[in-house]
Amino acid sequence: MSMFSDFESITKSMGELPPSPIVATKLLELLRKPDLKIKELANAVSLDPVISARLMKMANSVFYQQMKQISTVDRAIIVVGENVLKNLALEYSLRSTSKTYGVMERKMWENSIGCAVACRMLAESLTNVDKDEAYLAGLQHHIGKVVMVNRDKDLYKEVVRIVESGKGQLRDVERGLFAYSHEIVGAALLDHWNYPKTIVEVTLHHHEFEGQRTENEEIFTFCSIVSLASDFCRHFGIGYAGETELDLALCRGALALEANPMIIDDLIDKFYPEFVRERNLFLS
Repeated sequence: MSMFSDFESITKSMGELPPSPIVATKLLELLRKPDLKIKELANAVSLDPVISARLMKMANSVFYQQMKQISTVDRAIIVVGENVLKNLALEYSLRSTSKTYGVMERKMWENSIGCAVACRMLAESLTNVDKDEAYLAGLQHHIGKVVMVNRDKDLYKEVVRIVESGKGQLRDVERGLFAYSHEIVGAALLDHWNYPKTIVEVTLHHHEFEGQRTENEEIFTFCSIVSLASDFCRHFGIGYAGETELDLALCRGALALEANPMIIDDLIDKFYPEFVRERNLFLS
């Protein structure tokens, strides 16, 4: 049963979600290769929040009737099969040609990749949670912003302008101009798509997660990872107007995870090169 009874009101007039043309172009290039390996295509799909979200929705649909809910992209690919994945990728690659794509969309895409990469590294180094599921949580945590930009790009530009001028907090400004903030929109959409409940809950609570410590320890841990991963991106200016000097070992997520500062320092050194490597898969 859906967590959001007012899904229709939340997503009314939001329109279709466009995949990133950066990823779409790479997918078309891969699909022309006579010796295409499914792993290459899987890696490409995993770096686009929209295409991977559609894949997860399809894998968890009634049509495939899985006994256990699919919670990772790799498993979803196994369930739907190579041909279906190729068709899905091609469909969304072709659709992207009619969508606008500018600086704001590029920043949002890079932020999604950066947060996903950081989540994977943090989950593996600091917790026992599944690193692939953590990657997916990081990839999708701001998908609500994609929906809002797709609905009214100029209006969301106004959100960004107000926030960057210091005249309001992001979610307050979003609610003022769109009626809902991005975490509500994103969680409602993922829930409607039958996404894993863990990812839905993390998307919903990633800004205010401390209360989950007593409610749901798993969600609390995932949210803490996403929070710290977001601060990694902020520290390096990934998806933001510029770099922000942060003591990452003292950020909310690090404190919630009781992270060893030496491990955080080690991950800081490793994170940015790993992000660049993954991003450059589609810029080469």
